[in-house]
Amino acid sequence: MKRHLFFLYFALVSILTFSQNYTVSGRVTDYNGLPVDSCSVIIYNPDFSEAFEVLSNADGYYRIDSVPQGRYAAIAAMRVSEYPRVMQEPFDKMKLEFWAWNVILNRDLMLDIRYDKMELYGTKAFFEYGGRQELLIYTRPMSVTKVIRDPNFMDKAAQEKNTNVTIAPEFIEFKVYVDGTPTDVLSVQHLSLPNTNGNSINDDCYLIQTAIPNGIYSHFENPYEVRVVGHNKEFDEWGESVYYLEVPEYNSVK
Repeated sequence: MKRHLFFLYFALVSILTFSQNYTVSGRVTDYNGLPVDSCSVIIYNPDFSEAFEVLSNADGYYRIDSVPQGRYAAIAAMRVSEYPRVMQEPFDKMKLEFWAWNVILNRDLMLDIRYDKMELYGTKAFFEYGGRQELLIYTRPMSVTKVIRDPNFMDKAAQEKNTNVTIAPEFIEFKVYVDGTPTDVLSVQHLSLPNTNGNSINDDCYLIQTAIPNGIYSHFENPYEVRVVGHNKEFDEWGESVYYLEVPEYNSVK
């Protein structure tokens, strides 16, 4: 009987351990620090189906409870009425999305969000452990002004095949924050990358090099929040995105 009770207790502990739930919360603001109400905050599964969605309140706060532990492809945020092809706002009020990538839920997550007229898409960060010991970040910035200046912008497929909405190197500048602390940007490499959708115009993408954070060899339990803030000087557009970066834990022999 004791043996059966032991195995039952072990099974219950295992179920509770592997079905841990967490909360994702934060505040949505604009680039003047004002709250953004009715902002849709969406957590995406790895196949980009929607796992959870909530709206920010009048003070810009949002909260998603009971999110199962695990890895999620992304968190996206914007007030849907401001998206250009919805056509519910005047052109000067239209904006693009905020994205956080590689969302790892092994604890409650606090994610503050700012979004504006520039979108940093596909952001990914990684460490280079060789002689330079650096943090490298890839991102593709897009301009809402360039989107809506295209007279056929309502046709998304046609725009993607004929128009470049990314931002040229003479107009872009970046800042990088790791767990909320600014880090020095050592270099920005422009990448002119071909499209896969039939557009003959290459996209303007960027590889950002920064100093590696201090103490990374003891930062294994939780991922770093790598936040990239971009400014498009041509149209005074701002935007930012986040990537959650794990530190690889290597074995050592002494």
